Amino acid sequence: MFSTGPATQPDRLADALADGPFSRALTLAIDRSGLGLDRLRDRLAAAGAAVSTTTLSYWRTGRTVPARARSRVAVRILEGVLELPPGSLTRLIEQAPEPPPVPVVRWERLWGRRNAVLRMLNSFETAYRTALVVVSLHEAVHVGPDRRLHRLEVREVVRATEDDTHIRLVTAHGVGPGCPPRLVRTRYCSPGRTESLAEEGFTVAELVLGRGLDRGETAIAEYEFEFTDDRPDWSYERRFRNAVHEHLLELHFAPGFAPRACHAYRLDSPAGPETTVAEPPIAEGLPVHVVSAAVTPGILGLRWEWDAP
Repeated sequence: MFSTGPATQPDRLADALADGPFSRALTLAIDRSGLGLDRLRDRLAAAGAAVSTTTLSYWRTGRTVPARARSRVAVRILEGVLELPPGSLTRLIEQAPEPPPVPVVRWERLWGRRNAVLRMLNSFETAYRTALVVVSLHEAVHVGPDRRLHRLEVREVVRATEDDTHIRLVTAHGVGPGCPPRLVRTRYCSPGRTESLAEEGFTVAELVLGRGLDRGETAIAEYEFEFTDDRPDWSYERRFRNAVHEHLLELHFAPGFAPRACHAYRLDSPAGPETTVAEPPIAEGLPVHVVSAAVTPGILGLRWEWDAP
């Protein structure tokens, strides 16, 4: 009686090259070659294809598929480096299903249909259609002893939903007319086109990443706005166009100038009712903070109450 043993490595590789997916075929081919990702990167670079080890890892795990033209060139070189038949990996890329689009809501839902800022926001998107979505957002709002917003510090993790993506749009809104915030600092990115609507106290800015991202790749962007408000502030809001895994909002008050109470809330639209209302505690010397997970599109805000002067 004959028994059939487990498939050998060549058998599994042949099956993967025939049926896919691309990530499995690439993984088995790399395992067979004995080459690490660093050595593969160096071989590709020597052949004129610059691909990072991070990108190679994404391809291998199936997190991304090399869809852009220069990535296809790198895959064809990989076929030679890994001693595979020409076209065996590129054929699998063509068969890979397109990932579902990330739902992004329209600006009108977040600002209202008649808001004057819509024309500016839409003009930015017409000139540079962005394809970066926020994955994680950490922001710190600082309020001075004069009860005015002083600055906003933000750290974002963004993910590309298309290849060769490098521009992120950010906004900031002052409390009154004639006082648009100023973008004063960036890190891991550089400021691009920036415009303000003075009467609305509103600023839109492009952040240009240090390199273009392929679909599925992530980057960190940090930026800071300085507020120029001429009157006390009592609230701060963040608008989300896409679902975000995690949001942390810190509210820092000057020592000895904390408000009487704080209220955290959510709005689905500017005219909608407040939901998920909470009262985060206030402690001298510590920031008021709210952590939200699995944030859906809409508006998250903090509102505070001052004692009578």
